Amino acid sequence: MRRVARGFSCLGLLFAGYVLGSLQIGGLAALRAEPQSESLPEAVAARVRDANRVVSDAMQGLQEEKRYVPAIQGVNAFAVTVGGVDAVADLESGQGVDPETFAGLYAGQALPDIAEHIARNAEGHLMYKNKSIRIYSATRLGELFALRAKFAPAAAAAAPTAKRATPTPSKKGADADAEKEKSE
Repeated sequence: MRRVARGFSCLGLLFAGYVLGSLQIGGLAALRAEPQSESLPEAVAARVRDANRVVSDAMQGLQEEKRYVPAIQGVNAFAVTVGGVDAVADLESGQGVDPETFAGLYAGQALPDIAEHIARNAEGHLMYKNKSIRIYSATRLGELFALRAKFAPAAAAAAPTAKRATPTPSKKGADADAEKEKSE
């Protein structure tokens, strides 16, 4: 008889926990990302404006030299600081795009001629002409970060980087990266 009473007590506690959890009584408030409410000091805001102006000018130069072909509206700082990318060709190939292009596409900032080919599949993944849009492989990103370091000021390029653990890719991922390197 004690086992039955203990079982009902446990089920009652479980049910009470479920009810309290679903009603969010006494729980943590939902976390939401909010824009920063504090404005930047004017000196910092001026430097940010200057940096945007310089990056925009560099982007224009890369476009004139046919070294940067955008797929999104606005400035793509990543593509500029690595010396340019052809984001449209990257989309067409289906082998990945740079992180800022991916973010722009995800946020609905695609150029009009690109936007007409963007859709989402049943799982909600971004698709371009029925090809899944993904970020460049880790190998390709490493190459681009190395290029970025060549363009960086000497102090920034020489600064020691914090050692971080890199995830070991699965055999499938490593094989895919090796095949991708061969095709590039």
